[in-house]
Amino acid sequence: MSTPPSPDGPTGAVDTDRIEVAQLLTEAAASGALDLGEYENRLTKAYAAQTQDELDRLSDDLPSAVTRGRCGPCRPAPSTLLLAILTGFERRGRWNVPKKLTTFALFGGGVVDLRYADFTCHDVDIHSISIMGGQTILVPPEVNVDLHGVGVMGNFDHTVSGEGSPGAPCVRIRGFSLWGNVGVKRKKRKSG
Repeated sequence: MSTPPSPDGPTGAVDTDRIEVAQLLTEAAASGALDLGEYENRLTKAYAAQTQDELDRLSDDLPSAVTRGRCGPCRPAPSTLLLAILTGFERRGRWNVPKKLTTFALFGGGVVDLRYADFTCHDVDIHSISIMGGQTILVPPEVNVDLHGVGVMGNFDHTVSGEGSPGAPCVRIRGFSLWGNVGVKRKKRKSG
């Protein structure tokens, strides 16, 4: 919900407002109304916006901007479990990122690609477990990442290159790897 209007100035923006505009921008980029460079520029500004006016300026020229605010408050997607037992999983493309995501790979592997996904909440918790398996989590340039995991005779990444943008969603990745791997990579979106 938005902060009530202040008689002294513009209405403040909150995380749900920023996420709503980010989703509108993603829709515009997916439909071709925005090229990749303009999309990423506006997305960074949307996550850093402090007022409703700033958010409105980022989306008012988009065809879908008229639908903003009509869907009610932004609600997180339901918690999700991705399993790879002697097989694999992939979560790529456009999908709703839940507040809580658990990934488990046993003699299997998986990919969680957040680059084109819609964040439904500001803070996302990913719990990743790999036992004799491997997982890769791809994050876009603007997302903030917090990593804490343990690798036993395997690897659990503790760093990711680059810094996220102020106000952008924060993805907290926790977990465990036994004779396996949990890798986290910051990767740009592909144009085209």
